Amino acid sequence: MGNIYKVNLKKERKMKNMTKVWIMASMVSVNAWSGESVTSDLDKCITQKMISSTAKGAVTGALMGFLAAKASGKDKEHERKAALIGAAAGGVFGYVKAWNKAVDDCKKEHPDWVVESDIKRSPNYDAVVAEFNYKPPQKNSIAIVRPLQIPEPVKPGDTANIQAKFVILTPDGGEAKVKIDRKFFVVADGQEEPLSFPGRDSEDRVVENGEQVDEFNLPIGKDVPVGTKVRVQYAISLNGASLVSQSGIIEVK
Repeated sequence: MGNIYKVNLKKERKMKNMTKVWIMASMVSVNAWSGESVTSDLDKCITQKMISSTAKGAVTGALMGFLAAKASGKDKEHERKAALIGAAAGGVFGYVKAWNKAVDDCKKEHPDWVVESDIKRSPNYDAVVAEFNYKPPQKNSIAIVRPLQIPEPVKPGDTANIQAKFVILTPDGGEAKVKIDRKFFVVADGQEEPLSFPGRDSEDRVVENGEQVDEFNLPIGKDVPVGTKVRVQYAISLNGASLVSQSGIIEVK
């Protein structure tokens, strides 16, 4: 019994060491997701809030991977790989959840740190009118989101510049109240996990008739793993109507 205890203790220490490596790699990535979008104070706030929950997620993942390997009767090498894979899976999604909570909490505590969006009206009003055969006054409004302009695969350390365009044409040609939603999701192993954006992820705007252009950046830090995918979803609602949206994938290669 004593020998078994010593063996299990050694394995537990190995798992903790592997988990520690993963956690350190994850914590380096705090700036990777925040990048230029936050102040140093907000970055510090996010880091402080997410350390403990990130560690917990990675430890749980490593433990579950190890136990699964033991239950299937695999050898020591399989146990080691299972623990690493478990730590990675638990760490990735544990990290994202911790990041989300930290970003959301810090944004609530310091709303003045949130970067404002910059939406501009396109100068091509006549072309838009012709495209949609728009003849005010008319009965129905027109509200569409064009396909997002997503950059080609980006490299770690790059900044993904995303351009969203939407068209609003009101029955009388006047201004309109529009709700805008920007959402991000980390895609891994067939799963999606929402990723909080340290900018304005939802806002109400009053816009002029025509096409609007919304450009925003998602910094991809140098420590973001190659193969990471982020789905971007952009949606608008005109005067409380149902959302219309477009989405695209940013891939780190």
